[in-house]
Amino acid sequence: MLSTIIVGGGPGGLGPLVWAAQQGLLPDWLKRGIAVIERQDHLGGTLGRFGIQSDSLGGSYLECLQAAGLPQALQAIREDPVAAEMACYADSFPPLQLVDRFMRRLGTAMAEILGEHSALHLGTEARSVRLRDDGAVVVETVRDGGPARRLVAHSAVIALGGRPFWPADDLAFGLSLGDCRVQYMMPSDRALSRAGLEEANRLLGRAGGRPVVILGGSHSAYSVAGALLDLPAAAGLSPRQILILQRREPRIFYPDRAAALADRYDVEPGDICPRTQRVNRMGGLRGYGREMWRQITGRPRTTPEPRVAALPIGGLSRDELRQLIEAAAVVIPCFGYRSATLPVFDANGRRLAFSADQDGIAVGQDSRLLLADGTALGNLFGIGLGSGYRLPASMGGEPNFDGQANSLWLYQNDIGAVIYRAIHDLLAAPAAAA
Repeated sequence: MLSTIIVGGGPGGLGPLVWAAQQGLLPDWLKRGIAVIERQDHLGGTLGRFGIQSDSLGGSYLECLQAAGLPQALQAIREDPVAAEMACYADSFPPLQLVDRFMRRLGTAMAEILGEHSALHLGTEARSVRLRDDGAVVVETVRDGGPARRLVAHSAVIALGGRPFWPADDLAFGLSLGDCRVQYMMPSDRALSRAGLEEANRLLGRAGGRPVVILGGSHSAYSVAGALLDLPAAAGLSPRQILILQRREPRIFYPDRAAALADRYDVEPGDICPRTQRVNRMGGLRGYGREMWRQITGRPRTTPEPRVAALPIGGLSRDELRQLIEAAAVVIPCFGYRSATLPVFDANGRRLAFSADQDGIAVGQDSRLLLADGTALGNLFGIGLGSGYRLPASMGGEPNFDGQANSLWLYQNDIGAVIYRAIHDLLAAPAAAA
């Protein structure tokens, strides 16, 4: 029986493996048996489909290569041209197309390591998970329409990425998007993709005086606004034609309190991460989304951006909100992401209801998947975009942060460590050793 099945070979799924490699623990884990299932023909994810910059510094991608004692396949990336290119962005924000090439190179190295010691299933889709009475996990897979195949392990990590979140509650005043006659809607993940930006350029070119409405105050919302302004058709937009409608003002990242105050940003004690002294370390806007906010709000040393305005959605009446949405050339919802899931069945064949299926958080602080009633499953773990991981105090983060942690660095460090240790505690239990 395998130790672990990892479903999804993107940045999240690779995170625990990369953490183990940095600690010199990966060879022993591989000897216990690891299978990675990935629907693409490569590991590393598909970030290249997005036409924007990363919100992480280039140096954070390279950090995992600095550990001593890495497997040779990972050490070789240090001299790879893509690493040199990433190093040019050590203190700035690389385009996601470069991040994609780097992550694919990391995935190639990990595939080489897995191919030597364990099982790699590329171009393979995981269909379902079944929990056996003896504590084993059975993952059913299929490749190229062929017959189903079942893999059995002591544990499984689900890392299928995120799906756009569509809240069931209203926008404001009891009004929902379903109540409005929206002319054209484009979810944020589509709007930020290269194909979506081409489509958005055509929509802006035909917008005339109609507004472009972005719903939400997240990093995605401000990134969408910035990406739209970079389009050729945006040159013809009027002042305040792009409107960001948000429930509350976003929090903004700063390297320290002095930098925030210099930017005329008010800092509360709960905004400061005690581990790093960074302001809004986890919940703050970063990168180009942050710079978009700074332009909109006229921060020091910025060029004001009159074509975009951020408004409190509660400052509009119900009728004004409906009219604005229905008049828009395009409406772009940016409500964040929730974890993609697989059907999971218990030993009696009953499908289990997960918190993530009901748009709740997917995992607890030990990264175990949560059922709809809040119960954690002992040997099923989740990681990656939309998983809803809440940082314990030991990992730092500002006390005021109440959102989910989505960070490649965390996947390859703190969260990866949590999953590794939990899996190995399972393997050390008497039932696993029997």
